[in-house]
Amino acid sequence: MQPYGQPPSKPRANAAAAMIAGSLALLTAGMLVWFVLYNVVHANGATGQWSGVEMQNVAFGVISTGALVVTAGFTFARRISGAWTLFGLCALFAVAMLIAAPLLWGTPLDAQLKWIFGFDKSNGVAIALAVIFSILTASMAAIAGSVRSYEKPRG
Repeated sequence: MQPYGQPPSKPRANAAAAMIAGSLALLTAGMLVWFVLYNVVHANGATGQWSGVEMQNVAFGVISTGALVVTAGFTFARRISGAWTLFGLCALFAVAMLIAAPLLWGTPLDAQLKWIFGFDKSNGVAIALAVIFSILTASMAAIAGSVRSYEKPRG
């Protein structure tokens, strides 16, 4: 029951699901930082110059990490729009890392999946964990955004 003269309470994202989704988003961001650092430190090669793939990896990783941290903050704040934005971003990341990246560079899909889920090198482990965490984050963010909580009025 709404007290007289009080504005109606706004629905918020589910608290438990929002905290889990935000935490998973920060884990995903950590995996992307690991991937970027691998490319910065180890990918220079003998020539000392970066290739186009490495430049794209670093740029994608930095931009993605920033976007994930911002949307994780809004999800921690239990904003429904933040949870749905986090869902869309993580779903986009999973599709981009699994399907769009090999199409862009002409890599066969089976070779991409072997590299990601083969856990051979450090960058493969980082991307595999980023894909796994982004799928889990997208699932939890969808739950957080769709299961709404209404706060009780104070007083």
